[in-house]
Amino acid sequence: MKQKKMYQLGASFGLILFVILGYVVKFYPHVLSGFDDKVQGAIRCEMLEALTVFFKFVTHFAGFVYVPVILVVFTAFFLIKKWYAELIFLVGNVAVMPVLVHILKGIYGRSRPSVVHLVVEYGFSFPSGHAATGLMVYGCLMVLICQRLHSSSIKWLIRVLLTIFIVLIGISRVYLGVHYPSDILGGWLLSGSLLLLGYPIYDEWRFKWRFKGVQK
Repeated sequence: MKQKKMYQLGASFGLILFVILGYVVKFYPHVLSGFDDKVQGAIRCEMLEALTVFFKFVTHFAGFVYVPVILVVFTAFFLIKKWYAELIFLVGNVAVMPVLVHILKGIYGRSRPSVVHLVVEYGFSFPSGHAATGLMVYGCLMVLICQRLHSSSIKWLIRVLLTIFIVLIGISRVYLGVHYPSDILGGWLLSGSLLLLGYPIYDEWRFKWRFKGVQK
């Protein structure tokens, strides 16, 4: 119960920060100009062809190209293994993100950066759907994989690698010119908060279903 409250506290803190950031984006966007310009300039200072190819490739792992494939593969795997709580946790969390982000984009109505876009994107900018989806997909996988591993060193390796990948997806959106850095931060705050909120619920149901023999 104490651990559940810690997760809820972390989720509440993250959501409060998201609301504050969204308020600034909506009513005082100029306040974020210094931060966005500096980070954007640092990321886009070297527009090399190799980097462009790399970030175009990376960004697909949080979009409509690869995420459905990842979900289908893990859905089949979880069904075979009879890991039903894991299946609901992953698919449910990832499925809700595009809907929620679409609604929030309409509320905040932030236009995309007025720099050269290296990929085609439509709609509003805040929060970043790719950043939110990337953190949710690979954050969920981080949780699920590490739950089944026994080696602490391998667990930490998985966490580090997936965290780096999540960060690279966020960077790719800024590099490609379709998001402000504060959009990425907003996506991470939103997705990370929901992940923290949902994890203890999933873990509780997983324990109950394993105890009752509903799943392995």
